[in-house]
Amino acid sequence: MEAEKRSHRCGMGTKAFNRERRGKPSHREDLRAELLAAAVSYVIREGHEGLSMRRLAEEVGVSSAAPYHHFPDRRALLTAVALEGYRQMFDETAVGDSDLKPTDKGEDTTLFKTFMGFIRFARGNPNLFTLMYESELVRPTLSPELAQAQDLGFQSLRREVARRALHLSEEERAVRIATIWSAIFGFALQSNRAMLRAHPLEPAPDDLAPQVVRQALRLLA
Repeated sequence: MEAEKRSHRCGMGTKAFNRERRGKPSHREDLRAELLAAAVSYVIREGHEGLSMRRLAEEVGVSSAAPYHHFPDRRALLTAVALEGYRQMFDETAVGDSDLKPTDKGEDTTLFKTFMGFIRFARGNPNLFTLMYESELVRPTLSPELAQAQDLGFQSLRREVARRALHLSEEERAVRIATIWSAIFGFALQSNRAMLRAHPLEPAPDDLAPQVVRQALRLLA
């Protein structure tokens, strides 16, 4: 009330005073984290296309200007959401020492579990997966921030392939990495788009995934 009285004394009406307040950042403890969590939740639920800075402000309950104090524009916001998606994906697909037990087929489980985790993440978070791999953040060129995140995954893949395929030349390993990744990513993408048309005698997509991964990894034998 005192602030509003001062605004009248200075010749400002209540509406003008409220407009001035909307231009100021919120004083919540960690508004950026709150905004990002709300944005991630929105994308998972609705997809990224309808997410605007104004809509995000409404989701969190702050002024329409507040998000701009933490994200310069919508693209910066979407980039932050995509990077959070990569962080979650890497956490979910990480294989610890306790997970490295031979399967009943006697195979090395590191890459198998990693790729199965990737497919599960893609199918469990189709809207977030689209933002990470198919949105305006990757077309017409891949944004530098996402390129860096993706490279972390490729470095891990290269290390595992190098460990398992010492008998191959660097060029041969590079070709097989590209082939394996194309198979895994292509399967995840087609599953999400409902593009797989299994013959009645073929396994359902959930049963098909481990078989696709095993077939891809045969390239390292």
